[in-house]
Amino acid sequence: MSYCHFDGHCVTCSDEALPFQIVHVDEQAGIASVDVGEGREEEIDITLVEQVKTGDIVLVHGGVAIALVEPQMAQEK
Repeated sequence: MSYCHFDGHCVTCSDEALPFQIVHVDEQAGIASVDVGEGREEEIDITLVEQVKTGDIVLVHGGVAIALVEPQMAQEK
């Protein structure tokens, strides 16, 4: 499993990417729900990140999880 050092930017295009916590995973569909705050959830594509599970923090850009955020880095943000 590989992790990303969260610095607030997409590693591919340098645009802003944001960390979100996974609240539900549908591995068959390749999607997950993330907590976007204020009691709201949104679906994201998780096909680019291996072994995503509930509770993980993922870096999301354009509705796509691009990396897992290192647990200690997520706690610092």
